Amino acid sequence: MSVIDLSGRRLLVTGGGSGIGRAIAMGAAAAGARVVVAGRRLGALEETAATAPPPGEVIPFPADVADPAAVVSLVNACVGRMGGIDGLVHAAGVHSIGASASLADADFERVLQINLVGAFRVTREVGRVMLRQGAGSIVQVASLSSFGAFPGRLAYAVSKAGVAEMTMTLAAEWGRRGVRVNALVPGFVHTPIQDSLIERGLLDLGALEARTPLGRRAETADMVGPSLFLLSDAARFVTGHCLVVDGGWLHFIGPVDHYSADATR
Repeated sequence: MSVIDLSGRRLLVTGGGSGIGRAIAMGAAAAGARVVVAGRRLGALEETAATAPPPGEVIPFPADVADPAAVVSLVNACVGRMGGIDGLVHAAGVHSIGASASLADADFERVLQINLVGAFRVTREVGRVMLRQGAGSIVQVASLSSFGAFPGRLAYAVSKAGVAEMTMTLAAEWGRRGVRVNALVPGFVHTPIQDSLIERGLLDLGALEARTPLGRRAETADMVGPSLFLLSDAARFVTGHCLVVDGGWLHFIGPVDHYSADATR
């Protein structure tokens, strides 16, 4: 049973077929919400819907956020099915890793189109619904790379920095019309994408866990409570905020002397 009550809330979660988006959709259903989950893979969305816990409901709807027409259809379908949209969690996105000097224009543009332009597109369309309603809560999924340098992740970092700025700007612009806009900032989370990076030797799990004050990477379930909080009335005076959920990573400068090195063991 969820400690946060979202009974009767109508939510849209993009990227709801896997990872963080799926976990949030499942958590919202457990909290009583009706949730449309969107993504590119219908089978994954249907699996999310089929395994969602009561008392809420999860409705699958395939859509590619890089396709403007698909986004309009998605939002129209949400309004048609649920009568409105009270909350949005935009978790859809792609990762990229590689040397910046070798980054092709097409690859840079692809990441920005999905992670930043796609986020804007979905938020704009849902925002129009919420502004007409005079109420709503939007949660973007940003990143630690929104706030600092991660070599080899230039396109991803630029896109997520843009998401953080979009969050703050829209919060300032839409607040007086009843729409709150915040961002969830996950740390390193155990997802299939992260596992693939570890398997390819591109991510050192031991070093990651040693660098994190809580001593481990996050599970997707660790992102649920903070997200539902931002969606709920418990956060009714919270807007323009980037809620960092990273086990202390961002605020730990690092093991630079004997004491701080010992502290990570």
